[in-house]
Amino acid sequence: MPKQVIHPLTGHVYRLTEDGLVEVTDPKTGARGTFDFQARWQSGELRHADLQMAGWVGRLAQRRVTRQTEE
Repeated sequence: MPKQVIHPLTGHVYRLTEDGLVEVTDPKTGARGTFDFQARWQSGELRHADLQMAGWVGRLAQRRVTRQTEE
């Protein structure tokens, strides 16, 4: 199961993708957007993401990739 977090105020779902990006979905409208761990827009209809939420979901993926390549 992919790592995901639901934003407590907006209800948006922040999910880690296989390529280490953060997909944000608005369950009310179905709109989606893809962001990096610093909430920089990559693609999609949604153009804004919460920096903290994107960091919590995406930053861990960055550390795991770095550790695996060092070993």
